[in-house]
Amino acid sequence: MLKAYRHPPEKGFYHDYLQGEPQAVNFLAGHFREAGVFAAKSEEVAAAYGRDRTKLVELLLAYNRAAGCTEETEWQIKKLADPRAVAVLCGQQVGLLTGPLYTVYKALAAVKLAAKLEKELRRPVVPVFWVAAEDHDFSEANHCYVLGRDNKPQKVELPLAHKGEPVGRMQLEAEAGRAVLERLQEVLPQTEFVPGLLAWLEKNLRQSATPADWFARLLLQLTGPLGLVLFDPLLAAGRHLAAPLLQAAVRKRETLEAALTQREAELTACGYRLQVEREEGATLLMAIREKRSALFYRDGSFWTRDGGLVFREEELSALAAAEPEKLSPNVLLRPLVQDYLFPTVAVLLGPGETAYFAQALALYPVLGLVPPVIVPRPGLTVIEPRLVRHIRRYKIPEAVLLADLAAYRDRLLKEAGGVDPGVIFARLKRRLADEYKEIRAVLSRLNPQLGELTDKNLQLLYRQIAFLQHRAEAELEKKNAVMLRHFALLEEGMTPFSRPQERVLNICTYLARYGPQWWQKLAEEFPAEGTHYLYYPEQ
Repeated sequence: MLKAYRHPPEKGFYHDYLQGEPQAVNFLAGHFREAGVFAAKSEEVAAAYGRDRTKLVELLLAYNRAAGCTEETEWQIKKLADPRAVAVLCGQQVGLLTGPLYTVYKALAAVKLAAKLEKELRRPVVPVFWVAAEDHDFSEANHCYVLGRDNKPQKVELPLAHKGEPVGRMQLEAEAGRAVLERLQEVLPQTEFVPGLLAWLEKNLRQSATPADWFARLLLQLTGPLGLVLFDPLLAAGRHLAAPLLQAAVRKRETLEAALTQREAELTACGYRLQVEREEGATLLMAIREKRSALFYRDGSFWTRDGGLVFREEELSALAAAEPEKLSPNVLLRPLVQDYLFPTVAVLLGPGETAYFAQALALYPVLGLVPPVIVPRPGLTVIEPRLVRHIRRYKIPEAVLLADLAAYRDRLLKEAGGVDPGVIFARLKRRLADEYKEIRAVLSRLNPQLGELTDKNLQLLYRQIAFLQHRAEAELEKKNAVMLRHFALLEEGMTPFSRPQERVLNICTYLARYGPQWWQKLAEEFPAEGTHYLYYPEQ
């Protein structure tokens, strides 16, 4: 059962966009709640799209078939040949075993939104997941967390050496993959579902050459029956399809720089923090050799930071045309490559992504592209049955589950003990301070040094009071150890490491505990829109 949860984002650009504040909406391509915005955007995008749809379909079919796609995914891909077809895009960095939960939630949201828009717009709408395999931050992609047998988060790591190359070009050694499976077997609860889960992971491991391949195969098998289409930007055919945009990014460097600088000044003037802080001289392109390196412009040439590669403008433009696989867009240019390759009507983004898109959108008119509508990705927190029991036992309101749970726990502790040490000892310290103020005044008249000695004496008493308060609080906790343990389980299950569950835990947590039917049921119920939900699997 899904229940909408009011979990407002922190103040900032994303908050203002959700609220429809004009100063935020004006930086983007309309608002997702605006009447008729998707109909108008789909017409505009389809009319402006100039890529070879046949080539796009061919490369998508080849890639998705190699990853073991379903007939449903093939059918969705073939729809893109229709000149009226548009796409709903989402994407994420490659993560171990599909990474944190919000990665698979993005995929579900894209499927649901595409189906909803297809029905409303009466035109083909295809859900596409951008597998960010060219990302080189392997420290973010080499691990994941699952809830272990003790219901605490357990880290699972992929032990591979990284030299700075894109994750999609790293070799996935069989021994490293087996280490992941052995760690899972060690920490996951011993349920009837774990042998099947491990066999499924191992089967796909054997068929994967890179960490990105393993990620893609798992994600495609989870969402393939729903028709999700995957795209890897490292695909040679895709790189060549995007080559004209990379060339334009070289030729129009000055204009693009000026547009970004102006946009950043406008965002700052409105009180917004820049999501992407650019280095002086940094361009929108990166070079890929053994590793992925930013390109800087100075003295009429493009340089890598270490000076190992130097290109004149005409040389870099020629490289973009002939060998585009040796270049890569940075975080601000990547959305434009995405919307150059696909006729994107909508893109599902989280808070940080929406904020950096507000910067990137300034580049669209310079490169002649139509920006998509930003739709906030739905978030979700799984409330397991074991947690529901604790929530009911302590009568915890849903409103505090993800926000003020610790404060609610502390209040229950004080009520259960019939005493609030903090209040008692704070009152004692106030009384002592008042009494010692009078004593100090009297003793200071006898001798100023006695006044100073009075202050030291008071501080000694404060330290003794603090010691006594600590002992009282410890005794209170001891008498309520069961309650504290239950609240610790709630926090570790819903907000591990004091972070949103979907940003920490991996889907294997729930596949191991509840089996594939848990995923199938969630996929059926997952929303097409909204911001955050509580999910009660067995209600």
